[in-house]
Amino acid sequence: MDNITLFFLVQSLIGQSPILDGLMRFGAEPLIYIMILLTLILGIKGKIEDKKAFLIIILTIPIAFLLIRIIHIFIFKPRPFVTFNFIPLVQETANTCFPSRHTTISAVIAFAFTYFKSKRSLLFLILMLWVGISRVYVGVHYPLDILGGFLVAAISLSLALQIKRILKKFLLT
Repeated sequence: MDNITLFFLVQSLIGQSPILDGLMRFGAEPLIYIMILLTLILGIKGKIEDKKAFLIIILTIPIAFLLIRIIHIFIFKPRPFVTFNFIPLVQETANTCFPSRHTTISAVIAFAFTYFKSKRSLLFLILMLWVGISRVYVGVHYPLDILGGFLVAAISLSLALQIKRILKKFLLT
């Protein structure tokens, strides 16, 4: 199944359940802010693995945004609602859609908590998937935009961990 076919398969669910539509709107917009707030709270009040995850997230997010900016120099892909001329379920700017920034941020959070073996890893992974799927559902991203967000997050986290190792080695010598 290709990217556009999968997009329209997910889109075909719109309007079949007001509860599902509401959950997907929530996942596409405010959920990312709740994840960020929860990350901040855990960074302050959580266990050591939560604090480590918080610190690496602080380093990883700017790297992820930089990678996304570089990608946007080379790839411009209109959002689905622009290409297929429909009104999405959430308000969104008609700019490039690859990769999904919301998904990238949620994946950075989920991957960091998973890397540091936090007890909240599963929760963040579920929220990450909810954000990604809902961004397709509401009509502002294609499925490959979501996979691109996961990939950018993984690369960014890997780079941040390398930078951390170099800084640790440099500061301890």
